Amino acid sequence: MIDRKIFSTYWGYPQVNSHVSDVSFIRAILTYESCLASCQSSLGIIPKEAAQAIHEAVNRVRVDDGLIQQVDSSTAENGIPTIAVVEAIKEQLAQSYHPFLHVGVTSQDLIDTAHMLALQQLTKDFQQVFSGNFQSLVKSWLEHSDWICIARTRQQQALPVTFGYKLYHWFAPLVDSLKILEQLRFPVSLGGPVGDMRAFGEQGKVLTEKLAEALGMDDFGAVWHQNRQPVSAVINAYELVLMQLRKILQDWIFLANSEIGEIRLLSKGKSSAMAHKNNPVQLEQAMVLVSIALDSIQNYKNHAVFSSERDGVSWTLEWYYLSALDSQLQLAAHGFLKTMHLMDWQKEAMEKHAEKFGGQFQDTAIMSLLVDELEQRLGH
Repeated sequence: MIDRKIFSTYWGYPQVNSHVSDVSFIRAILTYESCLASCQSSLGIIPKEAAQAIHEAVNRVRVDDGLIQQVDSSTAENGIPTIAVVEAIKEQLAQSYHPFLHVGVTSQDLIDTAHMLALQQLTKDFQQVFSGNFQSLVKSWLEHSDWICIARTRQQQALPVTFGYKLYHWFAPLVDSLKILEQLRFPVSLGGPVGDMRAFGEQGKVLTEKLAEALGMDDFGAVWHQNRQPVSAVINAYELVLMQLRKILQDWIFLANSEIGEIRLLSKGKSSAMAHKNNPVQLEQAMVLVSIALDSIQNYKNHAVFSSERDGVSWTLEWYYLSALDSQLQLAAHGFLKTMHLMDWQKEAMEKHAEKFGGQFQDTAIMSLLVDELEQRLGH
């Protein structure tokens, strides 16, 4: 996020981890090289003693400010952050083993895999935010599912519905989109200079499987240097989640309007000039954080098409937007959950808006089915 002290708490949460930090990114590249050597030795591509020497050399590399500075300088000159990392390994490796390091792979393999490892860990943390407390809070609101409130179409009062009906249409799509995250694949990249695995011949497929297993990743079944579908699948899944969060927050900001009053926030957002106001600051904050993440996703999509076998422009822009999206997605999730904990539903206000439509209530059996369905989805 923007580095300004006066906004550091408003735009930040201590729980946010940087999965695409300099340290984690360099360590991912180091781990790749170590696992690659081990897998190659198991197939006889390089000698076992070379793989052992590479593993030990990787463990001796110190990921400190000095190495980060070297990688920064090398990236500025070469456009990729891998060359300095490979050189750092060579400095710890006997020269006789240098020919067996980084065999058959290219920088894109390392960088794409490092980003996938970051996205994999991000997804685990993101899902953790939407477990436990989130599900408990929604279930506590479902205890009031029989409250009567008013449905609104085109921002106008329509007909009475139950509060459970509202909850279903907020959270069922959100739970469904969160489940898509569980199905995501985070594949290893192993293609070599032009993405044809030419250094490995018939062993390429088996080596990819072994490397994926060693890194705890997936095997895409093909080289994906040019095919950005693995990255796009992750981005698209998060876009669905964010779009539903935005829809929910938009509704809640409307319901917190002083003329509506169906939501009361437990924290007071003060005005500098009007003491009577209680501005929905937390709702607005969550909406801002969700919107920022959605903007990054749209920017990524604007440059997601690669030309030729490797596209230095689109690929570099991918790094940029993925790095930003890492923290933005976490901030959006934490902001949304924080807001949920600060909301107090106002039964009297709901009933007041619905009372003039008293005889036009929907079938309660249908509403009960929707509530039961939402409870089941939350339970899985």
